Amino acid sequence: MKKYKKIIILTVISLSVYFIYLVTNKNNITYISLGDSLSIGQNAYGGNSYGYTGYFSDYLRKGHNLNITTTYFNSKNKDISTLYNDILKNESILIDNNNYNLKRLLQEADVITISIGLNDIIYEYSLKNKKELSKYEEDRIISYIEDNFNSLIQEIKKYTTKKIIVVGYPTNNVKYKNLIQKLNTKYKKICQGTDDIFIDSDKLLNNEKYFELKKNLFPNDQGYKKIAENIIKSYENTKK
Repeated sequence: MKKYKKIIILTVISLSVYFIYLVTNKNNITYISLGDSLSIGQNAYGGNSYGYTGYFSDYLRKGHNLNITTTYFNSKNKDISTLYNDILKNESILIDNNNYNLKRLLQEADVITISIGLNDIIYEYSLKNKKELSKYEEDRIISYIEDNFNSLIQEIKKYTTKKIIVVGYPTNNVKYKNLIQKLNTKYKKICQGTDDIFIDSDKLLNNEKYFELKKNLFPNDQGYKKIAENIIKSYENTKK
């Protein structure tokens, strides 16, 4: 009889520990932000504001234990090829004395946001050495960037089944406006094809109140909050 009691007690303890693990683990969330200066939250003066990554992280903390949030793979000069190579090389970082490589983070991530392609536009535009590009030249540039972005998304999807949240760029009448709008259109179409989420920042921020300077595409604090609100809304819809 004592033997059976001991087995029952051990079973109850094991189930209790497992239940606590499930509840705790369910409440943990890992968020990884990938990309360039928009991901970082660059402002009109070249400095960094809180950005949509910061506001979205705050939202995640309210309902979850935000286990890991990393912006390590964001940088102002990051382009698509560099980020793609970061994944291939499996770049690693130290978080709370634990070593994490990028592929592992992508596998464990519950949420992934990405803003990438602006530096590709700027670089390709500079190679033309012109004030204005023809439609043909613009389309060639966008087609090239689109192919690279497609490859990047497919590489990321090798390590995650989660919906990727792709944050498009505002334009605010910058000289790259046509190129950015065309790129946003391509990104939206790609996301529709891959069942991912596209955030149309240009449409969201179609008001000068969201910018400190004219002809500068980086939003002010209010603009980044607006982007974050839309990310939150889209993220909530994925859980329904």
